[in-house]
Amino acid sequence: MRQGILLMAYGTPKSLEDVESYYSRIMGGKQLERTLVEKLKKRYAAIGGRSPLLEITESQARKLKAVLGDKIKVYYGMKYSSPYIEEAVKQAANDGIEELICVPLAPFYSKIGTGSYYRHVDAAISNLRYKGTIRRVDAWNMEEGLISAWYEKIREAGIEDADVMVFTAHSLPITEADDLSTYKKQLLQTSNSIQKRFGNKWSLSFQSAAEIEGNWIGPNVEKQINDLKSNGVEKIMIIPVGFITDNLETIYDIGTVCRKLCSNIGVECKISGMPNDSERLIEALASTYHKTIRNDV
Repeated sequence: MRQGILLMAYGTPKSLEDVESYYSRIMGGKQLERTLVEKLKKRYAAIGGRSPLLEITESQARKLKAVLGDKIKVYYGMKYSSPYIEEAVKQAANDGIEELICVPLAPFYSKIGTGSYYRHVDAAISNLRYKGTIRRVDAWNMEEGLISAWYEKIREAGIEDADVMVFTAHSLPITEADDLSTYKKQLLQTSNSIQKRFGNKWSLSFQSAAEIEGNWIGPNVEKQINDLKSNGVEKIMIIPVGFITDNLETIYDIGTVCRKLCSNIGVECKISGMPNDSERLIEALASTYHKTIRNDV
């Protein structure tokens, strides 16, 4: 049986000129408020016009291929920018892949988040009338390689015993279809597993909520930092555990906005690096693939 793995990421505009069309795709083609478009452009401009998400995803796929070997095809696709998930599924079908393992490049399950990647997979297999087997990975948050990848990055960032570990993840809207209890539980599990290797005090908060109506999961990271300061905390390390790859939310929302907040209120702030395409992260993806093939997940 010819097998493959599809890595699925969110996407990123390739330039400032692409920001509006990219945002339009995210919003399902709805008319966009100019103020929101301009705010998004300013955020991307502040990090050089684009994020490194695509290049890092390409590297993750390439390194995973080297680990899995020539018999396993590795594909990658994005929800909202090219190369699209649908294009990757089509390529897999053209390559004669009979069993395709689909892995969102976010380890935590939510219906609106990682679950939405599969709407793109489903659309592709329906259009193609694909007859192969699709295996879906909902979460891989407790992979040893993932925990070890974060351990290494936190150590490299120079954590000290006095640093409070502020774990963050992308805020999402709570809905009747998904109260995000699974999402939060998995984030707490992973954060706790990482923290146990250090012993520091820690908290979980959320970041980068969109400026649209809804009940977004919290607490908000800026509020969390202010609350920690009010409680006498002077030193923190921010760990964007809800992501694995550098992107707008980690580089700007944490690296710029949160760092500036900490400077303004007198909190010493360190920020961990991201797992990106590190050896341990690739180990986690390879392990996820093998467990899925064996039906261990």
